[in-house]
Amino acid sequence: MWRRKGPNRSGLRRQLRTARVLFDTGDFAAAEVLLRRLLPDCEAELGANHEETIGLLDLLGSTLYQQRRAAASAQIAREATDRAARAWGPDAPATLDCAHNLGAALAVQGDVSAAVAVLDDTWQRRVRRLGAAHESTLTTANTLGATLFAAGLRRDGLTVLRRAHAESAGLPTGHPVRVDIADTLRIAERNADGGRSES
Repeated sequence: MWRRKGPNRSGLRRQLRTARVLFDTGDFAAAEVLLRRLLPDCEAELGANHEETIGLLDLLGSTLYQQRRAAASAQIAREATDRAARAWGPDAPATLDCAHNLGAALAVQGDVSAAVAVLDDTWQRRVRRLGAAHESTLTTANTLGATLFAAGLRRDGLTVLRRAHAESAGLPTGHPVRVDIADTLRIAERNADGGRSES
């Protein structure tokens, strides 16, 4: 039976770089088309659990997230996280990158309990693996705190955000993660008195 011959490894990597450029320049729809076309070729040529195949899946999930397609993004991010955990273990930094993206997609999708579970687990694993003041750890703490606060768990959200804010003081002034945490905390504190739906 005839099968379309896919690109070789160097061709795959070149096209993956092109997809990354499309993503970085904000052309998410074009990046998605290219990534979906490349996925079966990467799986066939490199293997389903190869780092570049998993990276492709993670990037595909991010393109869907940027297009506000949260359910599809969460589905792809879950697959990337599962593959990464099989390939490198649940505490590997690359696995935790995928898990963070899954938690963020679940939060946008509105599945708060699942989002909090994933983000809290990812945060704790990043603290143990990378340290509490690492920018990846702080990014997850910021997302978790904002998710808790938006879900009405204001005290818990503020606790996480204040801890992240204190830890982020070790980052250089103007660092984007430090700025993001300060902005999120400022907004949360401004709105903290407007409603008390704690559980």
